[in-house]
Amino acid sequence: MRLKTIQKLRALARESFAPADSGWLNVAAFCLLLIVVFIAPLPFGVGAGALAPLLGPGANQPSELLFEVLAFFIAGATFLSRTRLRSPGPLAVPIGTMIAIAALGTLQILPIPQGILRSVAPVNSEIYHETAQILEIFGRTPPAPRISIAPSATEASLLLLLAYFALFFSAANLLRNRGRRRLFALAFFAAAILQILIATLGQTIGELAGGSTGSPARVAAYLEISLALAFGALWAEILTNRDRASSGSTSAADRFETRSLPLVGRFLLWAIVAFGLLQTGSRVAVLAATTTTLAVLAIAVFHRRVEFRRRRMVGVSLGLLAVFLFSATLAGARPMVHFLESDPGGLNTGARVAIWRTAYRAWQDFPIFGSGLGTFPEAVRRVQPRELGGRLERARSDPAQILVTGGAVGTVLVAVLYLSLFLVLVRSFREQPHREESALVLGGFGALLSLSIHGLMDSAYPAPVVPAMLACLVGAAWAAARER
Repeated sequence: MRLKTIQKLRALARESFAPADSGWLNVAAFCLLLIVVFIAPLPFGVGAGALAPLLGPGANQPSELLFEVLAFFIAGATFLSRTRLRSPGPLAVPIGTMIAIAALGTLQILPIPQGILRSVAPVNSEIYHETAQILEIFGRTPPAPRISIAPSATEASLLLLLAYFALFFSAANLLRNRGRRRLFALAFFAAAILQILIATLGQTIGELAGGSTGSPARVAAYLEISLALAFGALWAEILTNRDRASSGSTSAADRFETRSLPLVGRFLLWAIVAFGLLQTGSRVAVLAATTTTLAVLAIAVFHRRVEFRRRRMVGVSLGLLAVFLFSATLAGARPMVHFLESDPGGLNTGARVAIWRTAYRAWQDFPIFGSGLGTFPEAVRRVQPRELGGRLERARSDPAQILVTGGAVGTVLVAVLYLSLFLVLVRSFREQPHREESALVLGGFGALLSLSIHGLMDSAYPAPVVPAMLACLVGAAWAAARER
């Protein structure tokens, strides 16, 4: 068994790193992508110490710059390699929306004449006018008026967004064969298990790593992505397990061993990631992952390769259960509220609602184009009530944060991006004839859905590594969807 495993790994490596068809530049880009997937999630990895979510605050730190350089280098090497790039096809709407979001961020940092700014963003114009009056008293040159009320923070967030888009592009084009996608999944799972081990051992490893083991929120959000991918791996094994041993070639005992070990192994992998998620103590992450697992399983049983009598009834029942759990959470059912408030690192419902109301009042000052990507703390400071002391870094809800920093335009663009990706992945799952590839598409859909549910109740992107790994997984799912 061990010899067979080694032989399979060697064959997998030869298939993945052979430069004959793809060229050395493509192979180098693939190697760097694996390095980023493995290193970035760790507490001492690139991007681990940054506190900027998808549209979050903060100037670029060295770890962020290193992450961005790697992402852009991987995308550049992918583009310049000899491999023919994938046709966007059904991704036209998501790619167009990504470009529009980047254009919005660029517009927010460009100087705009005071008269035009006053007509499209009067509060932004007023802030720059007041700043200019103060600076003139001290004989300093006032900054050029812009939509963003903190251009440096918007520039940092824009660079991060471009890095995420670059990783999505790279994964979608580099993971073109099954061998590479399997190595990608192995690197993802190895990083997740090591992350769980580090988080479980706690402070001892943190001291060796030169700092803390990372915030529980970052670990929980990352493990939500890993759990969705682990479910995809388990589902692929369930679909293909029957073909592992033919009835005429081996004994019954050998067939049982051949079929049971891979199935048990993948179930244990899923269970380990689920255990790690529970260990983080994040009730929001656990609730989002539970709802997502029910929804994904409901979709999975309707695949063309799934055959059992009552699959329609099972699928509908699981879907209704997921909808009920999601609706009860949004409606504020008392059991759900008690469960969320038991989070040791979370906020009570009153504090969350107060932050959301403050974010809504801040959005009323920047209704159309927002205050600028990454400027949430500066935007809410103007309307922050006294009972909410300290600096509000995040809105504790991704839609609320995007509403403030991107305005109505940014909110619509992000909504279109997510909805179009959901539709593309569901359609690809239904059309994909191969079982392993369809399971990977399902994993990408699950990760996107889990973080979307999480983002309604709290920030789903507490560090750049979370959207970065999500972009890689969704890109891998799209690469699998194109397999024919």
